[in-house]
Amino acid sequence: ISILLLLVIWSIGTWLLVRFGAQLKESHKRVWPLMLPLFLLLYLGPIAEELYIAWNFDRLCKKYAGIFVYKTVQVDGFYDDTHAWRADKLEKSGFRWVEGRDRTTFKEVYWRHEWVGDKIRSYEIERPTARYHYKMVASHKPVAHQIDQFEDVVEDTHDDQVIGRYMNYRRGAPWFFIGLGRPTIPCEETQKDTRKYGRLIYRVVLEPSK
Repeated sequence: ISILLLLVIWSIGTWLLVRFGAQLKESHKRVWPLMLPLFLLLYLGPIAEELYIAWNFDRLCKKYAGIFVYKTVQVDGFYDDTHAWRADKLEKSGFRWVEGRDRTTFKEVYWRHEWVGDKIRSYEIERPTARYHYKMVASHKPVAHQIDQFEDVVEDTHDDQVIGRYMNYRRGAPWFFIGLGRPTIPCEETQKDTRKYGRLIYRVVLEPSK
């Protein structure tokens, strides 16, 4: 539908400019060179936004997007700030314990799930104690026209260093897109790395202690 709309705009615009030029030619002999800027505006104007979005998106993806593993470590557990964990999830993860934020309340409430013998104990804690934190740094963060940034990191809080990073950008559609929904396109670089490592960066850089 979007391409058809552009074709209609270009067709009608061309017809109007040709008629306008033909009328001007009666009083101006060299009218067509003077009409050239109008034709360029007609053909490039409607897609200028798309060209700008595509250029910015391509530049950001090639320079920053992807999954980056700076260091891998073996740990008994970690703090996950992105979502709440359940005891059964800890059981499948291979970690000895995990800390997380309670996402059912707006208050600062934290929980810890840990193995005690052959059972998992879950209890509230005052604040995270884990050295390694998995957190979302940016989500739907506008960084350019019609482009949002998504970033997750695993941070070593003792050394204040990021040891793993997931970086992605998503671009929106230009003004002339018409459909049931406006598609968002992620970076090809991040999609390629996700197929290799998976979406959750902590699973790549944090290995359960043996």
